[in-house]
Amino acid sequence: MAENIAIDLRAVSKVFGSGPDEVRALDAVSLQIRDGEFFTLLGPSGCGKTTLLRLLAGFEQPTQGEIRLHGQELSGLPPFRRPVNTVFQSYALFPHMTVAQNVSFGLEMQGTSKAEIGRRVDEMLELVKLAGYGRRKPAQLSGGQQQRVALARALANRPKVLLLDEPLSALDLKLRKEMQIELKRLQNDTGITFVFVTHDQEEALTMSDRLVVMDSGKALQIGSPREIYEHPENRFVADFIGETNLLVARVDSADGESGTFRLPSGARVQGRSRDGLSAGAEVTLALRPERAELSDDPDAPLRGRIENVVYFGTDTLYQVSVNEVGLFRVRSQNVNGGMAAAGIGSTVGISFAPDAIQVLRD
Repeated sequence: MAENIAIDLRAVSKVFGSGPDEVRALDAVSLQIRDGEFFTLLGPSGCGKTTLLRLLAGFEQPTQGEIRLHGQELSGLPPFRRPVNTVFQSYALFPHMTVAQNVSFGLEMQGTSKAEIGRRVDEMLELVKLAGYGRRKPAQLSGGQQQRVALARALANRPKVLLLDEPLSALDLKLRKEMQIELKRLQNDTGITFVFVTHDQEEALTMSDRLVVMDSGKALQIGSPREIYEHPENRFVADFIGETNLLVARVDSADGESGTFRLPSGARVQGRSRDGLSAGAEVTLALRPERAELSDDPDAPLRGRIENVVYFGTDTLYQVSVNEVGLFRVRSQNVNGGMAAAGIGSTVGISFAPDAIQVLRD
């Protein structure tokens, strides 16, 4: 059975300005967002993620391409006629209204009956864990509570899609982490398709069912958090999502899914291969710090001198200077001792399993 697609973008481009002032904010982006999933648009500032969100909301129109919502073409449809709602970074609550009045505002604009409005407001406040707060004004609430009111208001009229434009960025770290869990719970409870915009990799990995990594108006890679993190397709994705070590190497041999690669030091390492590799080709290898280990083995593929040690509680980060490679990062869990006593100035080996090596496409 075909997947139920909520949003279908087909070669969508958005150009601002013309001539020498032309800016291509989106460049032929094609992707599908499934009904009822938590989908994240992730990338640095200026990558096009907010422009894409504004196209979905109807605040902008595409220069080229099609946007379909459950099969309906959205081009030219104004925001108020689209079955979507948006939660902004600023919350945009009405300060002179109570919490209940803020939540009911959209329902009143739709001509919903008073009895249904009262029932829906109570339901929404219960959903966001603000039951009993209906008579308060926004100024009497914390930042996290104001965010919950904004969510309740956006969910009250039961949109098919909820768009969230970096809604947690104004919160402090502890509250932001709590709201990440709450947002995912809300999405699971309601079954509404969430499209979330962020530049924070941890947010994207924590909450998303799937995500797209964007840069310079292009969709570089789409997949689950695990797929994106463990199998990045190119240098930008590997470097943008979490920490990674990038190693330049040459292909010794490649056979199916495995290959042998020669580092500048002459050491050979085994790793996962990919299609199209030939002997002698230069490639970039990606290796996550937590997949590498400090070692006493004199035959370890990499050796170097520890330049810095940073303790994080759950793990320790070692920065190791390796000839012809540069600064290599190793993250070691703080359990069972191991090499935890290695200090600055120590000479160590670095070892890793073959499946820890990922060959990038650029």
